[in-house]
Amino acid sequence: MKLSRLILPGLLMAATLHAAEEVDPSIKLREQLRGVTLQLRTAQTESANAQAVAAAAEQKSKDLAAKIGELEKRNAALAKQANTDKASAAESIDTLEKKVADRDKNLALHKEALAKWKDGYDNAVAVANTKEAERAKLASELTSTKHTLADRERKNIALFNVSNEILDKFENYSLGKALSAREPFIGTTRVKVENLVQDYKDQILDNRIAAPSKKSDKP
Repeated sequence: MKLSRLILPGLLMAATLHAAEEVDPSIKLREQLRGVTLQLRTAQTESANAQAVAAAAEQKSKDLAAKIGELEKRNAALAKQANTDKASAAESIDTLEKKVADRDKNLALHKEALAKWKDGYDNAVAVANTKEAERAKLASELTSTKHTLADRERKNIALFNVSNEILDKFENYSLGKALSAREPFIGTTRVKVENLVQDYKDQILDNRIAAPSKKSDKP
């Protein structure tokens, strides 16, 4: 089509020249042929250039198609990898959620055990405090009892000594009185007095509070 557009102007120009002047037909024909040849070469050059451009465009289109295919393959691979990563992430999340649930459960059990231990410890402390208070009270009572016993033992010894002294004086007085009266049965009277004094001493000994044995004062 480009070739015909180039030829037609040449023919019109030749017709114009022919109408303007009469020349040798062979010369005119050669000129026309030369013009047509030049136009044909120009058209061939333009056609070659157009074909080269078309070939380059076609090659570029092929290259673009190849790149598009490569990108589509890479996109498909990335989508596949993304799905794989998504499934793996979901599995990891499930595993972590189970671990968190187990940890929370164990933490709740530990808190419960700690609360029970604390209650037991508080009870043990309360019992220990009560026992310590009782021990301190018993220790105080024991100390007071020891002091009371010591005081009573002291008074008991004093009373015992006074009683013996009274009995001795009574015995000596009775015997002396019998001797001064020249009683014929002084031997019998002496025995009676001695027996009476001994009975009193036995009663005093029986009623005497025994001194506590010396043991450890620790409660």
